[in-house]
Amino acid sequence: MSLDLIYFKACPFAQRTLIALGHLGLEFSKTLINPMDKPSWMFAVSPSGQVPLLKVDEQEVLFDSSVICEYLNDTAQGNLLLGDALQRAKQRCLVEFGGECQMAFAGLLAAPNEEKFNQVKTGLLKKLAWLEAQVDENGPLFAGSQLSMVDIAFAPLFLRLQHLQKVVPIFTDNDLPKISRWSMAVLEQKAVQESVEGDFSMIFKMVVGSRGKDGFVHKQMNQEK
Repeated sequence: MSLDLIYFKACPFAQRTLIALGHLGLEFSKTLINPMDKPSWMFAVSPSGQVPLLKVDEQEVLFDSSVICEYLNDTAQGNLLLGDALQRAKQRCLVEFGGECQMAFAGLLAAPNEEKFNQVKTGLLKKLAWLEAQVDENGPLFAGSQLSMVDIAFAPLFLRLQHLQKVVPIFTDNDLPKISRWSMAVLEQKAVQESVEGDFSMIFKMVVGSRGKDGFVHKQMNQEK
């Protein structure tokens, strides 16, 4: 079986699939796409023209990061979804929720001014406060010591929050102690670290400049120079 991951370097959802591929030890090739110049064939295989896409045996194409990660887990006979049917379903809910949190984070970068930024931040913090109550008390990862699909779903968000907090404070360890501990443990995972290509701080600055040029975060970032 051949696997080809089609992705944008800065895409958080593509990063999920890179983490899963690395953790599961699957061999794959990569096709890097320029998001500003998407090839026309992408729209023939992806209804949204978005990444990640996974081409299987040079014929079939899967889209949606959560679907791709589950397929990879099944293919490798992995254990990224833990427990019985109900527990696995709850983890799928959290993976979906991770996407909602990621989109809220994107709203922070696009906020045109401090007022809008704070509005979006309030919404994201409400989501994270709910998530705080779901995290395992002992950790270090979401449900113990074993990397799960939930950890993979939130890893890109945690990485981006880490870089944003160097520019604008979002929350402190005291505000969300379990998430703070959990995010640190996730970002220390080998598969997570190896999913980042190049200097992520430069990638993050590029994303801020692209999505929020002259917005609140962009201006705060430029003030740091």
